[in-house]
Amino acid sequence: MLVSVKWLYENLNEVKILEIDFDPDINYYEGHIPNALLLPWKSLLHDKIRDFTPPEKFSKVLGNLGISENDFVVLYSDMGNRYAFYTYWLMKAYGHENVAILNGGIYKWLKEGYPVENKATLPSEKSNYIVKRVDWSSRIFLWELLSKLNSVELIDARNREEYEGLTSAPPEHKCEQTQVSGHIPNAKNIPWTLLFNEDGTLKEREELEKIFSSIDKDKEIVVYCRTGARASAVWYVLKEVLSYKNVRLYDGSWVEYGNLVGVPIER
Repeated sequence: MLVSVKWLYENLNEVKILEIDFDPDINYYEGHIPNALLLPWKSLLHDKIRDFTPPEKFSKVLGNLGISENDFVVLYSDMGNRYAFYTYWLMKAYGHENVAILNGGIYKWLKEGYPVENKATLPSEKSNYIVKRVDWSSRIFLWELLSKLNSVELIDARNREEYEGLTSAPPEHKCEQTQVSGHIPNAKNIPWTLLFNEDGTLKEREELEKIFSSIDKDKEIVVYCRTGARASAVWYVLKEVLSYKNVRLYDGSWVEYGNLVGVPIER
């Protein structure tokens, strides 16, 4: 579900708002939407391994922010709203139904002249967040993907330079290179930036359908990028906007695939 900045402004006190930041020390304190609670992206990751936080920690993180499993939660983030889409995907996997993306994120909010705050919003009280279910059906792991390389529709959501192997990391993550560059065989390059208007909002349905016109919607569709964040926006559009039935996120993405020995790649 998408909500507009106008709708959010009119309902600031009726919903819970989360700003998900990759770098919370910079973005949130420079100015955030009134009543928005800070949720650092890394707090949703596992403490020891490259994975998402288990349900018990997820419950604690959201509970400490005063969020309950039945709250209507609106998400936005830094870096083009990508971590809002990623958190949406994760919250859906953990059974939170009442969750929405702020269309255009903080960029659209500022562009329209709505107010911001600099001081941290603190929850009035903690809650006992209960994970209703765990459903990873929208996720695919490497070993399954390797067995399906010739049968699934693969979408690479990275920019063209990454896809063609000219670089192994985007400008914002130059320190996180992989051993090799290129893309997974048979993947079609549909950069995630194509999904958005200049103001950061998602394009209209008709435009989005044209962007994905080369994709066979009757096949299983797998989307990936570098770590899954950009691809989660593509997953959202295909699953929640265009209603494609079988869409899965390969969150291991190129950081995992590009560091493997012996797997096939294309450039």
